[in-house]
Amino acid sequence: MPLISSNRLLFLAPRRRRYEDVETAALDLALDVAAAPARMLTAEAGALVDDIDQVIALEDRPTPLGSDLAFEAEVAELSDYPCIVKLPSVSLIIPTLNEEANIGWVLQRVPACVDEIIVVDGGSTDRTVEVARTLRPDVVVVTELRKGKGVALRTGFAKATREVIVMIDADGSMDPAEIESYVLAVDQGYDLVKGSRATGGSTDLTPTRLLGNFCLRGLVNLLYSADFSELCYGFMALRRTSVPAMDLVADGFEIETEIVVNSLRRGMRIAEIPSHESERLNGVSHLHPVRDGLRVLSTIVRARFSRLQSDQTGTPSLAQDSIG
Repeated sequence: MPLISSNRLLFLAPRRRRYEDVETAALDLALDVAAAPARMLTAEAGALVDDIDQVIALEDRPTPLGSDLAFEAEVAELSDYPCIVKLPSVSLIIPTLNEEANIGWVLQRVPACVDEIIVVDGGSTDRTVEVARTLRPDVVVVTELRKGKGVALRTGFAKATREVIVMIDADGSMDPAEIESYVLAVDQGYDLVKGSRATGGSTDLTPTRLLGNFCLRGLVNLLYSADFSELCYGFMALRRTSVPAMDLVADGFEIETEIVVNSLRRGMRIAEIPSHESERLNGVSHLHPVRDGLRVLSTIVRARFSRLQSDQTGTPSLAQDSIG
């Protein structure tokens, strides 16, 4: 530990005036009022000299200042200040399909807390993969020949190697800057953290999608005794060790609902945090509200009235036909 300046030492451990000096000055004052000010000034000067001698002795001594009781007391007070939190390691999963115009915006905004970026590409015919590798040479690219967001995410989950998995869309509708908030929530002891547009806002929800989400969310809350403010939103974070117990089999957009309802059935700890959804930056959404809404409905009902499989352990396997 570096030595502290003399001024700092005077602040930490000032030399206290000796009681005998004070008592003597008071006695002399009673005997000789005229001489009392001079005597008190002499006593103050003597105490100041002793203070200086003490500082010189402290700076010259070879032992570290951490052994000084006054210094240790000052250090103990620092425990009230906020500490730098070490976050768990993070794998980011990004499913892509012809997102050349959007993937760069997403990758350039990935925060430093992400240790591993996995792009699961569904056979893009544009420069999506090339752009990703140019901007992030460390990116892991997995080509998934089977179609569907669910297949892509399950493949990404199997490829992930870090403690926390975050899933995000490649179209720029979700802000990567929010990732750290998700990871912090997982670090508080939750198995699944899901974003909520109901509390974070959205500029992309159409009246049809808003109505569908309202009805499907209400059904989940009713059948599973939950109190969610959001359901069909794919910005989530989960513990990698919890993935096998979720029994994920969905191939399409309904995987987002499957993650939630199967986590409920397993008794996992789930949290919601505010998340803002923007409009897609470029291109057309791959979501089909009616078709995908019916798949979500089927997933909710089937999961509620089917039996749970035995607890799963280990790591999920790659989906068939995946290359990475």
